Amino acid sequence: MVWTPDLSIRSMETIFTSILKGFLSYTKGLEKFAPSIVKSSVDIYTKIRTELLPTPTKSHYTFNLRDLSKVFQGILEIKYEDLPGKEILVCLWVEASRIFYDRLVDEKDREWFLTLIQGYVKNNFEFEWDNRHIKEILFGDYSNMQKEYQRI
Repeated sequence: MVWTPDLSIRSMETIFTSILKGFLSYTKGLEKFAPSIVKSSVDIYTKIRTELLPTPTKSHYTFNLRDLSKVFQGILEIKYEDLPGKEILVCLWVEASRIFYDRLVDEKDREWFLTLIQGYVKNNFEFEWDNRHIKEILFGDYSNMQKEYQRI
């Protein structure tokens, strides 16, 4: 049997901030948002792991570091020319955070998650969004295979 301890919050924040800051350093001033995005993502991840525990009807509510890393993998998929400013970056982060939302099975858990995201968007990025707007964010253009990304 092999056992490894979980990474500390500080370690997760250090690792993912380095990755995201490096990626965003090629944009016009967006790297300053990397620590906020990472802190918000790690906070959401830790809250989900402690508050949305597996039950017999929700046995797939087992979240791990791979889920958190997929948030950042999703952000890193965008081309620099498709990332003109803070609003698109925040929309992209919210869309990438759906890695958690899409696994939630009941409306109560989904609303809890959307309210959580809404709070981070408002407090850390100074946007006023309601849950309806957050549900509508999508990145991708599936009707035009020549383009890889387009904000819809």
